Amino acid sequence: MNTVHPSAQKLADTARNSIQMFQEMAEVVFSASEQIVNLNLEAARSMCAYASSQAAKPVKPDLHMNLAGSAQAQTENFERASTYLRNVSDICLRTQTEMAELGARHFNEVNESMQTLMGEVARMTPLGNGQMFGAAMGTAVVPKQAASRSSAS
Repeated sequence: MNTVHPSAQKLADTARNSIQMFQEMAEVVFSASEQIVNLNLEAARSMCAYASSQAAKPVKPDLHMNLAGSAQAQTENFERASTYLRNVSDICLRTQTEMAELGARHFNEVNESMQTLMGEVARMTPLGNGQMFGAAMGTAVVPKQAASRSSAS
């Protein structure tokens, strides 16, 4: 019968979780890329529609009317550009937030796994009581002999 040591199983689980986290991050990045591409396509459509509508307009002989129309067109273009940049910023912010949450979750999982593995290593030391690693981890293990003596008293 082939049994896997708990430490080896914990390392395998950590590696599997790392692969899953990488896949989740890739999904977040691909989703954001898809949103940016859709946003760019919509902006290109809007610009083409605007360009074709401007080409069809005849030039007005009145200078005041031309300037007013030009100012209105510039205001509309500025609003379109502002909306586009706001949408890009929102996508980037959401993506950064999701990536930070995934990274924090993965860090916590790896940290917990490493603490568990260090605890197992501490128990396997020649002393068998884990004092050497326990102080570094802040989880000193009480020696079995000392615990049995204090309970016998």
